[in-house]
Amino acid sequence: MMTLLSVWSESPLSDLSTVEIVLLSVLAFGVAYVSGMVGMALGVVRLPLLIAFGISVPVAAGVNLAVSVVTAMTSGWEHYRSGRIAFRVVILIGVPSFIGAFVGSLASDSIRVWILLSLVTLVLLWSGLVALARALRSRDSEDSQPESMQQPLPGTRRLLLETAVGFLIGVLGGAVGLVLGTVRMPALVNVLKLHPAIAVGTNTIIGLLVGASGFVGKLINGDVDVLLIALLGITGMVGSYLGALRTGQMNTNNLRLAIGIVLIVVAPFMGVRAAIEFPN
Repeated sequence: MMTLLSVWSESPLSDLSTVEIVLLSVLAFGVAYVSGMVGMALGVVRLPLLIAFGISVPVAAGVNLAVSVVTAMTSGWEHYRSGRIAFRVVILIGVPSFIGAFVGSLASDSIRVWILLSLVTLVLLWSGLVALARALRSRDSEDSQPESMQQPLPGTRRLLLETAVGFLIGVLGGAVGLVLGTVRMPALVNVLKLHPAIAVGTNTIIGLLVGASGFVGKLINGDVDVLLIALLGITGMVGSYLGALRTGQMNTNNLRLAIGIVLIVVAPFMGVRAAIEFPN
C-alpha cells in the first residue's frame, strides 16, 4: 500500500485534479483515434498537450514516445489483419531511417534546426493541400476509378528510391529530434505512390519501430512515469484501434481527405517548434 502511495505521490498525475485527469484522458483518446485512422503517431500534437498540463518536458517526451508505441501496436495489429502493411517498404524505409537518424543526430550541432523545422512545416502544408486537392478533384470526377491496393513487384530503381526516402527522412528526423511520421506519410503517398490505406498501415509499423528505439533511451535516462503511461496508454490503445477500424471503412478519397486535413493541422505545431528553436 505504501508503495502504491509512493508511486502516486511521485507521479505528475498527483498534481492534477480529477477533472484535469479526465480531460487529459479524453484528449489522449482523440489524438490516438485520429492517429490510428491516418497512420501518423501525432506525437507532435500530444507532446504540447502534456506540457500544457504541467508535465515536465523530459517526462512528457518519454511518456509521449511510450504512448506512441503502445497505440501503434493496437492500430498496427488491425492494419496487419486487414492487409494494409507493405513489409518490403517497412524494411527499406525503416532500416535506412535508423541509420539516417544516427547520422542526423551527429550533424545536428552544425545545422540550423529552425531552418529544417521551417522546411518541414512547408512540406506538411504543401502535402496537405495536395492531398485535399486530389481528394476533392477525384470526388467531383464522375468517372474516377478506385485505386488498386495491389502493389506491383518493385524494380531496382524503385528499391533505391524507397531506401533513399527512408534515409533522408531519418537524417531530417535525427537532426530535429522527431520521428517525423507526418513527413513519411506524404512521402509514401506522393513519392512512392502507395495506396493511402497501405501507406497508413505501413507508416504505423515504421513509427512503432522508430518510436520504440527512441523510448529505450528515455527509459535508460529515467524520463518516464508509469502511471501516466498506463493512463494515456490504455485510453490511447482503445482510441487507436477504433481509428484503425475506421481506416478500413473509409473510401480512398475520404481517407486522402483525412490525411490532408491532419497534415495541415499538424503544420502549425511544427511552425511553433521552429519559432522556439530560432535562431539556433
